[in-house]
Amino acid sequence: MEGDIFVMDIIAVSGTAEEVITNGRDTITFETARGHEEYRYRNSRVIKSINGEGFITMMFDVVEWKINDKEEVVSLKVKTNGEFDETLIIKK
Repeated sequence: MEGDIFVMDIIAVSGTAEEVITNGRDTITFETARGHEEYRYRNSRVIKSINGEGFITMMFDVVEWKINDKEEVVSLKVKTNGEFDETLIIKK
């Protein structure tokens, strides 16, 4: 269920984003009206923050977090120890 919540959240945020920024490794940031909404992979967890504050764990037991930053899209592969194994394509 946490995977579903994560997907719904990141799709909603990316849909309103003016800009998408990645470091190509562990962080994807969306510039929105609320500020910089960031999803970061750390210690097998996906953590969300807004403007560097209010850290919320969105997912646990993440075994794969792979960002592929291309010219027009960002591909984000997320896999957990459980049943969640998805690749999200986010338009820039």
